[in-house]
Amino acid sequence: GHPRCKGDEEDPQLSGGEKSSAEKDRGPVLTWWFRACCFCYTAVGYDMALRLTAVTCHCPAYPWPLEAYLLLLQGFLSFMHDAYFAGRSPAAKLADRCCASFLTMCQPLKFAFCSMDAVQLALLLVFWTLGILCFQAGGRAFAAGQGRRYQVFHTLWHIFLPLGGFMWIEYTRYSVLQSLGPGSQSHASALGTVQA
Repeated sequence: GHPRCKGDEEDPQLSGGEKSSAEKDRGPVLTWWFRACCFCYTAVGYDMALRLTAVTCHCPAYPWPLEAYLLLLQGFLSFMHDAYFAGRSPAAKLADRCCASFLTMCQPLKFAFCSMDAVQLALLLVFWTLGILCFQAGGRAFAAGQGRRYQVFHTLWHIFLPLGGFMWIEYTRYSVLQSLGPGSQSHASALGTVQA
């Protein structure tokens, strides 16, 4: 078969036989940062769980607890598929792809549930778009047999979406705190702010 038809996009290591120079570039050892950045989703899920009161105050109609739970889980699913099994487990692939696809589509869905100011809109649009572009660039690099380039772009996909989410959550928490005004220490503490 054609070399591009072998393996999985997340499995940059081809099996068996002599490899062409393009195929040799496809199979570098998975880097520590490629493996570690799978957990960026878990980190933003943890931040969202800590800030549930603030994001719910801002946008009560959106299912924040569900997204926080799925983000916490997604880091582990991503690690199992991309790093631990390196794309060789169909079950890990299905779990990772289903959860990641759902979470990716949740971001533009927020437009239907939440009113946003210009900063929130920019954070959501810019980081979602950057993430999608990196995911696509990673797929093209994989198809071209460029394993290291694939790892760079797939890692950026794992960084941009969670980073945008983290910044959106923290900006939203700050906005909610500002709207409460001075002297609302009990509200600030409930929103996850440490008081000196």
